[in-house]
Amino acid sequence: MPILNKYLDLDGIDELRQFFIEKGSPHEFRKDEFFMQQGQMQNYVGFISKGGFRYVRFTSAGTEQIVGYSFENDLVVDYGAFQVREPALIGGQAIKRSTVLRVTYDELNAFYDQCSSPNLRGRISETFFEDIYGRLLSLYCDSPEKRYIRLIERYPEILNQVRLKEIASLIKTTPETLSRIRKKLLLLPNP
Repeated sequence: MPILNKYLDLDGIDELRQFFIEKGSPHEFRKDEFFMQQGQMQNYVGFISKGGFRYVRFTSAGTEQIVGYSFENDLVVDYGAFQVREPALIGGQAIKRSTVLRVTYDELNAFYDQCSSPNLRGRISETFFEDIYGRLLSLYCDSPEKRYIRLIERYPEILNQVRLKEIASLIKTTPETLSRIRKKLLLLPNP
């Protein structure tokens, strides 16, 4: 099954999910409600048992920029900021009614210290870094069309989860350009 966030393929992730199921406190979020706010400290990390979240950052001009997503069976957190105890650089906003199992910083890190998967905390951090670095390079070096194709190859289900306007924001293009890309790709012969 395709996944959006690469760390979900790591050995030990099933143990982490089970930890959230056993220890997490459930909280409901309405559509557009924030799990975390840009610029505020995160007291919790969440496991999404139902729903999904978009990660947004507001530019200096006040424009909303979508920088990522998490869906069911994934975490909702600004992981780097959470782990170094800094204010969140992004907001996590529900894209629909969502249920999240929350644990605190201390609870998560106590789990990491005793889990059976060696250095899971570090491997998750490294995978986040690798993913973000790859996306940064793609923004500098790839066309919007290539970014769109890679996103759809990696997680085709995103087309059923979010609006095309949001996908355009995620791949850093305009909705009009994305519409042209999609039209062009539909006209190409299937291999």
